Amino acid sequence: MERRTFVGFKQKLYFYPIFLFVLALDQFTKRLIVRSMFYGDSKNIIGSFVRFTYIRNPNSVFGLRVGGAGVSTTLTIIAFIFVVSMFLKSETKFSLVSLSFIIGGALGNLTDRLLYMEVIDFIEVGARGWYWPTFNVADSFVTIGLILLIIYFIFIDKFNKETESPKM
Repeated sequence: MERRTFVGFKQKLYFYPIFLFVLALDQFTKRLIVRSMFYGDSKNIIGSFVRFTYIRNPNSVFGLRVGGAGVSTTLTIIAFIFVVSMFLKSETKFSLVSLSFIIGGALGNLTDRLLYMEVIDFIEVGARGWYWPTFNVADSFVTIGLILLIIYFIFIDKFNKETESPKM
């Protein structure tokens, strides 16, 4: 496995376009859905397995009710601050890409919460009457970023720590 490459503060600026791209893609797809569909409408994309269903989620993750829209917005801001602090402390390219995906997704949903006090969701996946909770592009990038972080901490970081020579 390749040794980790440490990234300094100035080099972290190169990762900003990643989360700006995620934010732009998320907001673009949400505007497209709002302009092309009525609230509650569904359109099959890949049979009935993947479909676009325009809904708005005033609650937290997966539609869980946690004290209303104000509480959900506050929790989103707290989580965002935590991930940004991880980004600022992170020193490897792999973890910075992962965190950039999460930051971009968090910014996408935070934008919705600040503008509408709810999140626009539209991607629905499932079959035979069972469907995963409706989500959006931001949620997808947050999930991908989290999976990459888990891979990083379980495999890459652990491997690097095991193979580093002791300092004298």
